[in-house]
Amino acid sequence: MTEDEARSWFAERFAAERVERVARFLEVVRDESTRQNLVAASTLPNLWFRHGVDSGQLVELAEGRDGVWVDIGTGGGFPGMVVAILRDAPVWLIEPRQKRATFLRDAADALGLSNVRVEQKRAESVPPAPPASIVSARAVAALPALFGGAAHLVDRETLWLLPKGRSARSEVEALAGSWQGVFHVKHSLTDPESLIVIARGISPA
Repeated sequence: MTEDEARSWFAERFAAERVERVARFLEVVRDESTRQNLVAASTLPNLWFRHGVDSGQLVELAEGRDGVWVDIGTGGGFPGMVVAILRDAPVWLIEPRQKRATFLRDAADALGLSNVRVEQKRAESVPPAPPASIVSARAVAALPALFGGAAHLVDRETLWLLPKGRSARSEVEALAGSWQGVFHVKHSLTDPESLIVIARGISPA
């Protein structure tokens, strides 16, 4: 997928105003990357493809769910900021690093995103709230650490959307005896060898 094809992917699925906000956010990332390492430098020429579509595809997988979306380890804004642009429901961005949390707050303000809440904490330190409808985490930690760290933020109805690269199937298999639920592994649009874990009904075994 080229950068033009990635832009077209957004244009075919989302309102023009939202696509324009995605474009503005990607430019904010590009600019801020001259001051801090938000994304791998090698991906800067392909932000729409490598980070935009990679994040936006999760919105399609959310099956039209409303409610709070919690993004763990948002870092430079992926997928959480893109999710917040593409949907109106609340999005919590959990990012423990101060400099990146400040960037996320400033970017949300600059884009007029009133649905964003930034928590500068580790997931396990975020105060419990009504259970998240959706949880995402992009290459943040192994599945047991994700499930354990966010256990107080979810219930059995929560949908987990977890881009895991090539390790997805082995990580799911390694959960046997520790965590249970319904798991599906799907290929990412941005890399045929990268996989996304989709999970529901998660609880300790």
